[in-house]
Amino acid sequence: MPKTWIDPPKVLNDAELKLVDVYNTLVKTLDESGDDLEPFERRNALKAVAALWQVMNGLDLDPGHLYDIGA
Repeated sequence: MPKTWIDPPKVLNDAELKLVDVYNTLVKTLDESGDDLEPFERRNALKAVAALWQVMNGLDLDPGHLYDIGA
């Protein structure tokens, strides 16, 4: 699977770093355990990643493509 997590630069504030951590955690969970989730759980987790993807993109963090995680 292509790299879908983000290595944040040091210039982000604490709140932004927390959002990056949440994004990375969701992506990792879907990557490693997505098949163990019920369909509604996976679908809603993908929606959450898509919303956070917009934040990552807005922070110019190059979040890659949502297709890489099955969105």
